[in-house]
Amino acid sequence: MQADWELVRAAPRVDLASTVLGYTGYREHRVQPILRREVPVLVIPLIVNFAAPFTLSIAGGESVAPHSFAAGLIDRPVLVSSAGRSACIQVDFTLAGAYGFFQLDQRDMSGRIVDLDDLATLRQLGPRLHDCRSWGECFALLDHVIGERLARGRTLSPEVAAGLAWLAGRRGSGRMRALAAATGWSERHLTRRFTAETGVGPKTIARILRFEHARVLATSRPPGGWAAIAQAAGYADQAHMTREFTALSGLPPSALARNDAGEHGILEPA
Repeated sequence: MQADWELVRAAPRVDLASTVLGYTGYREHRVQPILRREVPVLVIPLIVNFAAPFTLSIAGGESVAPHSFAAGLIDRPVLVSSAGRSACIQVDFTLAGAYGFFQLDQRDMSGRIVDLDDLATLRQLGPRLHDCRSWGECFALLDHVIGERLARGRTLSPEVAAGLAWLAGRRGSGRMRALAAATGWSERHLTRRFTAETGVGPKTIARILRFEHARVLATSRPPGGWAAIAQAAGYADQAHMTREFTALSGLPPSALARNDAGEHGILEPA
């Protein structure tokens, strides 16, 4: 498949490092349509598009084609197709960054693709970025806009922030009762607050963390194979891991590993 593409990555301003994981500028021109599989990660992406819109299909849910958009936490695979001509900027927010930047109850974004046109205060971001003369100028503008919004936005409650750190440190393992005890909240109140501030409850975040950990382990190809990966990642057994991989990505572990090893996650011509 012939391709002409450009990808530029940049780190945010130092004071934004805990809220923005990075920026990506992307241009691509392919002679055939493209289909990619996106799987759950603990990242909230904002995509500002300068070319034809992507079509995004959430497994078991909606299929949409917004021009520019943000995606809340989605615990299912999303298929992303394009006509082969793409140009966009992506901002990857942490959960804390998304809570402050979008200034929404994260339940309003969870499991959804949100058109930027529906977020009135962000409608002008696309035209402003389009007028930039270089990727560097775009990234500097994003530093400024994000910094301003975060300065007047909300921050995660200390308990939710501590709970996220607790889960991340255990890579999704650990009982919810222990997490609740660590925050000083009841399990019910813990779930309510997590859902309002991150979009999902702590159990969903734990599932995604275990899934991410297992995918990383798979790249090292341990001697015990998938059974060893399941044990190391905190699954009850290999069958449990297979069910989780299929639910979260739409593919069993071996098939997802092959997809991960492919070119930019490309599956096949759409």
